[in-house]
Amino acid sequence: MREEAEALLPLIPTLLAVAETEHITEAAHILGLPQPTVSRQLARASAALGVAVVERRGRGIALTPAGRALMPFLDRAVRELEAGLDAMTEQDARTRGRISVSFQNTVGEGVLPLLIKRFRADHPAVTFTLDQGARARCLDRLEDGSADLAFVALGAEHGTDTSFGLYDERLVLVVPSDHRLAGRRSVDLVETADDPYVAMEHGYGMRSLCETLWAAAGMAPTIAFEGQDIHTVRGLVGAGLGVSVLPRTTAPAGPLPTVDIAVNDPAARRRIGVVWPARTLPAQALAFRDMVVRRGAAVLAR
Repeated sequence: MREEAEALLPLIPTLLAVAETEHITEAAHILGLPQPTVSRQLARASAALGVAVVERRGRGIALTPAGRALMPFLDRAVRELEAGLDAMTEQDARTRGRISVSFQNTVGEGVLPLLIKRFRADHPAVTFTLDQGARARCLDRLEDGSADLAFVALGAEHGTDTSFGLYDERLVLVVPSDHRLAGRRSVDLVETADDPYVAMEHGYGMRSLCETLWAAAGMAPTIAFEGQDIHTVRGLVGAGLGVSVLPRTTAPAGPLPTVDIAVNDPAARRRIGVVWPARTLPAQALAFRDMVVRRGAAVLAR
């Protein structure tokens, strides 16, 4: 039977076209072959099987009982092959292609590079397009289709169906090293109500978080300076131009040293995670997202 099957494989398109049309001329037109070629292929199929698969009927042809019994299996074989090709294409897409990622500035220093490094260990042919900026910009790019994934501080609007939290980040009061509170282990934000603040600009996630914390403390501080980068904000604080609320840093002290002080408010934290759109993601972006969800916390904990 194996020899018959091997001989029949290249003839399957012709057999299926003839079964559909029951006419050699129409089948030849569908296949884009000369009519004599179709006739010869039918003869080859009958010779290989040892039984006729079609018979003359008036001006046309019809399947023989043997031919009718065979056709459903040939049709199934073609569909199985198409499914296999689809699976192969999807797998190839997962190992190649480009992933577009938007991310907040603080995520780019260590979090995102570690995740990309781990993913590319298994998908070396995948490339990444990276765009960093304010939280609002990252989410806008995700919504308009410019980005496949966004790594941002998660908000109440992000449900488990379109986001995954990677870790919590404590927020601290940052003061100059000679500030009156610099020796404290913890502080209530209301104690800084009269201090000038250095804050991120509107549109950045940290600005929204700070405004929530200030409102909870019943204060509306004076904003002395606004920045677009946490490192710049910290530098302005170190220069004695105000205080700020920022993620805790483990970086070595710079030329303008600052002091981090714990804030006595359990809400002084932000949840960092990955957000994806409701639309269907490309295969390679889906593979990266799945890796982040399954293994991201472990990768970042190393």
